[in-house]
Amino acid sequence: MDANDSIDPFQSPPRPKIPLSNSWHEGKLKKSNSVPNTPSGNSNSMPNSRRASLDETNFNFTTRFRNSIIIPVTNWTKSKPKTVKEDKYIIEYSVFRYNGKQINNEVDLESHSKLFNPKGITDTVMSDQQFRILISQVERIFEVDHIYPQRITTGSSGSYFIFNIDITLYKAGIFKPKDEEPYGPLSPKWTKWLHRTFFPCCFGRSCLIPNLGYVSECAAYILDKNLRSFIVPHTEIVKLKAPTFYYKFWDRSKPAKIGSFQIFLNNYINADIWFKIYPIPIDKVALPDSSDMEVDINECNYVFHWSKSSMLQFQKEIEKLVILDYLMRNTDRGLENFMIKIEWEEVKTNDEKKLVKPFIKMGAIDSGLSFPWKHPNEWRSFPFGWLFLPLSIIGQPFTQETRDHYLPLLTSRYWWSKLVPDLKAVFMKDQDFKERMWNKQLAVLKGQAFNIIEILKLPYAGPLELTRRENLLVFDDIMYLPDGKDIQCSNYSSYQQNELTPLLNPIQEIINDNEDGPNIYESGYERISRTNPDSNATTQHKKVIIERLVKETSKPPVFTWC
Repeated sequence: MDANDSIDPFQSPPRPKIPLSNSWHEGKLKKSNSVPNTPSGNSNSMPNSRRASLDETNFNFTTRFRNSIIIPVTNWTKSKPKTVKEDKYIIEYSVFRYNGKQINNEVDLESHSKLFNPKGITDTVMSDQQFRILISQVERIFEVDHIYPQRITTGSSGSYFIFNIDITLYKAGIFKPKDEEPYGPLSPKWTKWLHRTFFPCCFGRSCLIPNLGYVSECAAYILDKNLRSFIVPHTEIVKLKAPTFYYKFWDRSKPAKIGSFQIFLNNYINADIWFKIYPIPIDKVALPDSSDMEVDINECNYVFHWSKSSMLQFQKEIEKLVILDYLMRNTDRGLENFMIKIEWEEVKTNDEKKLVKPFIKMGAIDSGLSFPWKHPNEWRSFPFGWLFLPLSIIGQPFTQETRDHYLPLLTSRYWWSKLVPDLKAVFMKDQDFKERMWNKQLAVLKGQAFNIIEILKLPYAGPLELTRRENLLVFDDIMYLPDGKDIQCSNYSSYQQNELTPLLNPIQEIINDNEDGPNIYESGYERISRTNPDSNATTQHKKVIIERLVKETSKPPVFTWC
């Protein structure tokens, strides 16, 4: 038999022997005295070279995962959040016109407010530090003393009396949670539940953004504070947790609720009750000139009676309420939604007698159904409750003091540049905030302001004439101007044109304007480049507001009395 015949044809050929002197396994052979890539008899592990390759693969994967995932996430968590820089609210062109006193800076604003309110801040306002101390005291009473909020039986929403302790227990404020508003998901009032369940077609107020009452309460305070009227109590958005709030039956955790907290007006009486005690006289001619009283030095119980001076003072307080309600278009201002208080001040005293003088103060509460995004134009018109007061008060022209105070404010660009960002910051606290709806709310607000300004210019006009004005809107159009230039140097012209105005100036005027030669069809960019050779594409621009007045074209509501 030949030697080649003894070779198995199915057996693999022998591998060539390669010297291992320069091999990676040479060091291993000296230590283990075993064949490379061959596991030892007592070991169940894989070969050393394969283990090394797998370890290297795992190491590379771990390194890549750490560098691409773990380290960036760690750096992101430790990095400071980037704050988006808000553009300044600069009004370049305003539709509000007034030839009287102008307010251009903070000094003018402070001096103006002192003239209108010489006594300073009233009892409806507290400092931010005092408010924070009050909230901390209230939270401590919840946790330690277990004195919880008490739900108010009246009203259409879930609102609660908040108590505090100062020698005795007293009402410190009113808290209105967001989810317990009249049309909220957890409204505890059965009437609103029936309304929402069985009459959905007539549910809610279409002109208002749903479940935004708690923000409107705070925005009303901000607006009143900027108006320097000081009739809205201090209001802020807070979070409180108490077991007496209305929760779902299966919600055992009872989380904290966000809502508006408004300080309580002590010694104030609801207007509907106050008018029953002190009816407003219809004829002012027969009234005495003054309501001052001369009483004994130890007398503390004073009796109020109407006079010409007290009627004038009450009219000024009502005018503050009229301006505020009309400006924010309050859709729920009844006689039960504002309060009145009489304070007595000693004018003159001697050993036996003292002369006291009454001062009427007003507080505006329940402003949650304000700041609509459109004028009411469906079923109800939501008239103001003060329209039903006697003509001896509501039928009179605005007082000169009211005109002198509100006209400089409402026509001041500086005042609007402070008010609009403050109001927007309040509305942005709601998680459902939308820029588009806010712009519509602001258009209604400014349209109402335009009507107020035009009425205050007329010496014979009053609240009745104000409510007869047509509905207007003032939109904010955004324009970008080169930094350092005003609108007079820009391409925007305030010249009023109509359909008969020619599009081009006479050719002689163009020749005189352009010394380099006329170019009738040059673009705005070419004109800027010609007049400003140093300007280029990197020129800094500023964002400005161009106000645009628009007439409301929608149909009026069906019912005008409700």
